[in-house]
Amino acid sequence: MADLSIIIVNYNNFDVLKRCLPSLMPALEKIDTEILLSDNGSTDGSLDWVRQAFPDIRILANERNLGFAEANNRALAHVHGRYILLLNPDTILNRDSIRPMFTFLEHHPQTGAVGCTLTNPDGTRQISARSFPTLLTYFLHFSGLAWRYPHSRFFGRFNMTYWDGTTARPVDWVCGASLMFRSEIIKRIGGLDPYFFLTYDEVDFCRRIKDAGYEIWYTPDAHIVHLEGQSEPQSNLRPEARLKYLTVERNSRVRYFVKQHGILYATLVELLHLLMNATLWIKAKLLGTNQPPIRTMEKGLLLRLYWRTALRIPRACWKTLTRTNCNTPKRQGSTVFVNPYLADM
Repeated sequence: MADLSIIIVNYNNFDVLKRCLPSLMPALEKIDTEILLSDNGSTDGSLDWVRQAFPDIRILANERNLGFAEANNRALAHVHGRYILLLNPDTILNRDSIRPMFTFLEHHPQTGAVGCTLTNPDGTRQISARSFPTLLTYFLHFSGLAWRYPHSRFFGRFNMTYWDGTTARPVDWVCGASLMFRSEIIKRIGGLDPYFFLTYDEVDFCRRIKDAGYEIWYTPDAHIVHLEGQSEPQSNLRPEARLKYLTVERNSRVRYFVKQHGILYATLVELLHLLMNATLWIKAKLLGTNQPPIRTMEKGLLLRLYWRTALRIPRACWKTLTRTNCNTPKRQGSTVFVNPYLADM
């Protein structure tokens, strides 16, 4: 049995993999490690490069883009480490990136998972540990109160901006760009929920870990540079590509809140999203904004997404009411919340 299994999900991430993998090897000194690359049908030549440059990395070639959660689950079925690290390809590591998390789990048996300090390439800290999202935290975020009063424990509760990240502490969840956990957890609660195609998968996973009686911790001793937004599909700025990403993000958010709080609560969260994004988009169009143009474009795309969804609801209801034959096969997935990445295949 290896000490550590590292899983990296790849989907046309050649550019960032060329920086991630060479930086990973020095960080694994004196740790018995296996590395698995779960590839979601990449066509950018990244697999050929990995096979040639890093022949010891085990490659699991999936037939299509399965999403982040399911691609990790495919790899989880083949790992042998006592601890497992889910690592994004858009990361750059140093010698202090892996060992502190590994040592933390060794010395804290009640800790189920641990995250670390994520920084931008310029050295500024990213928010990598948060409290669980709620209707209140979304309101505080959209209203601007969370950013106006970042040092308040009430207003800054979601991103925990009242805390500088220089001390180890228990948290609700840590960013999935670098998430290390005990392999025994998979036997107890299973893998990631595959219905989270992108985003919210680590939030749900950490919640299930805590529900199983473990603690989630953040340690500042491990440092990883995270090239946030530079992996596919987050890096694609074309409007239709952004709409796809925003669609699956919305789908994951709805699933998370339905799963944890019920359908009424999830509906209220989506109504808040709709109202606040519409308000910010109208304000940007009428009065201008200091936000980057991509943010204003995304708000317009979100309104388009909600409009498309609203048009699907009557059709879905009508199909349900007129389905008289109970033997009629049902389509896989929801006709309201369509996954565009799968719909295109």
